[in-house]
Amino acid sequence: KVLRRATRRRGGRRQWTMDWLRRNRKRLAVGSVALATSAAAGYALYKVYAKNVEKLGGGRGGASASGGSEESWQAQDSSQLTSDAEIEEVFQKLRKVAATQGWSTWSPALRRELAALSKVDGITRALKEGGKDLAPSDKLQLWKELKVESFAHCVAIVWGISLLHAYLDVQLMIVARISTLFDRSNPDVKYHQIRSLLEKELERGINLFMEKNLREICAAAAAAASDIMGSLDLKRRITFQEVISTLACISAQTELKIRSNSLSPPTDHFSKHSEGERQLLNFFHANVRKVVEGQDFEFAVSASANAVSGSIIRRSEELFMQRSHSISNGRDRADGGTSGNGDEERAASIQQGVLPVAKVIPVISAASTGIVADCDKVIEYEVSKLPEVIRASADAFSVHVAA
Repeated sequence: KVLRRATRRRGGRRQWTMDWLRRNRKRLAVGSVALATSAAAGYALYKVYAKNVEKLGGGRGGASASGGSEESWQAQDSSQLTSDAEIEEVFQKLRKVAATQGWSTWSPALRRELAALSKVDGITRALKEGGKDLAPSDKLQLWKELKVESFAHCVAIVWGISLLHAYLDVQLMIVARISTLFDRSNPDVKYHQIRSLLEKELERGINLFMEKNLREICAAAAAAASDIMGSLDLKRRITFQEVISTLACISAQTELKIRSNSLSPPTDHFSKHSEGERQLLNFFHANVRKVVEGQDFEFAVSASANAVSGSIIRRSEELFMQRSHSISNGRDRADGGTSGNGDEERAASIQQGVLPVAKVIPVISAASTGIVADCDKVIEYEVSKLPEVIRASADAFSVHVAA
């Protein structure tokens, strides 16, 4: 019964969304350009608009996109866009741009911040530079720290990428909707100021995410990794399934400490704006709060984390098995292949795949580094296509979330 009620609610919500999109299709054509957060993304979105403007606005929408009067596009015959398929086509194109140019605008900053917050490179450098001069106790302590930090950094990457993408994606959709529907008769804020004002506010929010929320994620992951791995002996041989289980436990504890309702930035700077601008910004933040505190956003973040962690696991497994086989083959060559019961032990080792914890550390670090470098592709080809992420984007873009 619960499932049937949820299905009916979702169906009614979708119908509401489609009806709203039909009623506002002319505004959608013009307002969609506001989705951009950079010159590159803005140009790409303009191309989406220009390519579809004849269908959306009767063939003469180019003037309004390039600065023509509102009356020119308001007078157009827009009856051509009538089907769900046509509305879906435009929405999917806008969503694709958000997943490519929109995300790639901010991914370099995410990479820099993740690198700055990670202690893995510093500990690795200390081990290499210290070499034989390090006291055994100091060397052991550095290895213990590296063990915890490498697993913590891996988990922080998963949640950092997932939460930032979901947060950015829904904000881009809200900016598009507000730019489309905002009252243009308001004397305190002009239509051409809306996009600029909202983009600056979005930028402020994402920068605050980097400075505050990402640090909280890294700190939560480090605390969880220390609790779970602190007593794990570096020489203990573990299977890859145990590696996955360990990461899952750290991730679960980290997730409990992440609070999505802390994403909305403070609004104490609004006093310097005009009354109309304050109304616009308050409306924007009310919409953002409503979305990030909702269940669809939570589902989108969780599904994204599963996808990102899945990519890391696939990379890690390949490296793990390669090193496991390499170590087993090295032992076999060292003893000439004649060690009695050792043959059975090596065969079991190869089949199951085991490594000492110390050997797992570089595996996790390499996989984590690779996923950060390739996060643009992971977002575009995996995360952005998840049904939960698409639903959160559509809900943020829909009028039913308007506060």
